[in-house]
Amino acid sequence: MCGISGIVKFDGASDELRVAIRKMNSAIRHRGPDGEGFVFGDENWKAIATFSEDTPNEISSSRFPHSPTVPISTLSVPTNLVLAHRRLAILDLSPAGHQPLCSADQLLWITYNGEVYNYPELRTELENLGHTFFTNTDTEIVLAAYRQWGKECMQKFNGMWAFVIWDREKKILFGSRDRFGVKPFYYYKNKSVFTFASEQKAFLKNSFVTTELNSAAVADYFIAGEIEYGEESFLKNIIELFPGNAFELSLNNGAFKKWKWYSLPETEDKATFSEQQYKKYIEQTRELLVNAIRIRLRSDVPVGSCLSGGIDSSAIVGIIGDLISKNEKVNVGDRLKLFTAVFDEANIDERKWAKEMVDRTGADWFTVQPKPEEFIRDVKELMYCQDVPIWSTSTYAQFRTMKLAHDNGIRVVLDGQGGDELFAGYFPYYIPFWTELKNNGERARRKSEIESFGEGATKYRLRELLKQKTVPSLPVKMQLSIQRNYFPDVNYLDEHLIAEYISNYKQKIIPNTLNKALSSEFVDTRLKGYLKCEDRCSMWHSVESRTPFSDDHLLIEAVFKMPGMMKIKNGVTKYILREAAAPFIPDSIRNRRDKMGYATPNNKWVSDLKEQFRPYFEQDLTGIIDKKKLMKDYDSFFSIENKPENGRVFKFMAFAVWKETMGI
Repeated sequence: MCGISGIVKFDGASDELRVAIRKMNSAIRHRGPDGEGFVFGDENWKAIATFSEDTPNEISSSRFPHSPTVPISTLSVPTNLVLAHRRLAILDLSPAGHQPLCSADQLLWITYNGEVYNYPELRTELENLGHTFFTNTDTEIVLAAYRQWGKECMQKFNGMWAFVIWDREKKILFGSRDRFGVKPFYYYKNKSVFTFASEQKAFLKNSFVTTELNSAAVADYFIAGEIEYGEESFLKNIIELFPGNAFELSLNNGAFKKWKWYSLPETEDKATFSEQQYKKYIEQTRELLVNAIRIRLRSDVPVGSCLSGGIDSSAIVGIIGDLISKNEKVNVGDRLKLFTAVFDEANIDERKWAKEMVDRTGADWFTVQPKPEEFIRDVKELMYCQDVPIWSTSTYAQFRTMKLAHDNGIRVVLDGQGGDELFAGYFPYYIPFWTELKNNGERARRKSEIESFGEGATKYRLRELLKQKTVPSLPVKMQLSIQRNYFPDVNYLDEHLIAEYISNYKQKIIPNTLNKALSSEFVDTRLKGYLKCEDRCSMWHSVESRTPFSDDHLLIEAVFKMPGMMKIKNGVTKYILREAAAPFIPDSIRNRRDKMGYATPNNKWVSDLKEQFRPYFEQDLTGIIDKKKLMKDYDSFFSIENKPENGRVFKFMAFAVWKETMGI
């Protein structure tokens, strides 16, 4: 797990590349504090591996094909290309694991961020095909797989990644991002330059990049609650390479080709309900989940886990504990370490659930209790870490949990991100589920399922149908009129921003089956945003977060092939996962019906801290917020402790802090 960046100049070699890449790579140092490396391409595309003062001496003095031999400070030749890397050592901790890494003949170079968990199996397959290896890294496996299978190599990988390969023979750059977007990748391109990086903040340090605030993304953020749903987000001209996408860049003429190499397979939703089939799905899920976790424990440093006390993280911890009890090879150090955010407020505190898993596994348990005064202390760091403004204070709980892991010597954790989107864990999923049953003629079961939902089912269904179907089907101006009545925050936005939203609005397709609803949130939208938070919170503290529910394609594809009507049963969400995890978790957790996640006392914090946030609204917010109106109503607007709140009010604070922190 690391940070990557790079630059290609098309209008002539330049010594400025060296200055720009050092600034870019320094901006993402937190992603890889264990070392730094560069490979430059001169005017004749000769590769020159260099090192900096941040490169350990044992690396610059090693004798591998990719070992850097030239101090970057003394590089004097003009260059056209550079690939850079920041290393977080997880596999092969020796100098052999340094990057950028090359093939033995130095014709292929790679800068790589991620983990391909099935690398031992791929190594055996490649060795049988005649390949030899000089490291014990998955990075070298990725490079050999590219040489063997070309651009189809990605189909072989099970894991998370973002990488760029410099193919000197073909004179191209080939880049790829994992299927579901666990690892980030952004790029910028014009006629004279192509540059890429793991995080957007790196581009702000690059003198070749021209960017500014993208008001269209700001409008989506405030009005629709969308973050990075489009390729171009809050910074203009900075483009996200979407999950499951790849590109090829010609170094001869700058031609850029991008394509989607992976799509989640189509599913057949209609099926006859069968208890026997349920049992098969549960057994299949259990087998795939155990294997997904097993291979994600492959590490040369101890692995820990986040633990909320919910189904997803508890299943992961329970399976790890089971593997340990069976004496499987699991590197958890002397004892498994678990990390939990806790609060005094009983309605959001999951301590009692987490403790059940701690007692069951005999693990070491570490807790952190974020305080409002700590939040205001860390808020600028949090926003800078995230690159984009956030949804709610819950991101801070995740941020502090990852810091807790780092402070206790753990640099790899497993986390349950993606379980809700994969197994139907959110309450709004009842609507497409009930709709699907109706459309499939399952009237008796639909009636039974609605009754099993519990008291208030009719009121809930009408409210959600209005929110999920009726309102989104209306013309955008009518939607905004309704929002103004129900969400007063819209009235504090600048009319120019609202006009921007209207001009860019695209009618959304409303899913009519559960699997379609899950797929739309698993790919490119909700989950992608959560994974961005996961990556930034963990990597800011130099911790690698592994998410089996979000990147094990064998598990994910199998679950999406299961009919949606089988994923909720007797009014219980995530039914298949609950039953699959049954041997590994207590019944009290398996039968939980409440949903928390990284919950925080958001409303109380917003109300209590409003005065500390006031200075952030002194900056120029023209075209975004009607500052005169907001400041007039400031106290009442941010006093929400006893009001319903879904993040809409907090977003004003988050955006103001983000804008000042990023200098946009």
